[in-house]
Amino acid sequence: MENKKEKLKPFQKLALERIYRLFELAEKADKEHQTRYIEIAQKVGTGTKVKIPHELKKKYCRKCMGMNVEAKENSVLLTVTCKDCKNVKNYSSEK
Repeated sequence: MENKKEKLKPFQKLALERIYRLFELAEKADKEHQTRYIEIAQKVGTGTKVKIPHELKKKYCRKCMGMNVEAKENSVLLTVTCKDCKNVKNYSSEK
């Protein structure tokens, strides 16, 4: 991650820090505020052309924006299942 962070422009580094902070706040908040914090993090990333890091993408449901997810890892895939809306998202285990 440090290599990517070094290549970022100063405003993109700030945006990445804000994204991490918003996810920290979302973890401590209730469902309603979690959704809002994640939406703001996505907008910050979109506006500054910074992708949400992979470790954060695996912490929330992309459908309902909730953080009530369960991750199961096998040899090839990491399967993230939302406990609220039952949405399933598969990620490569390499990242």
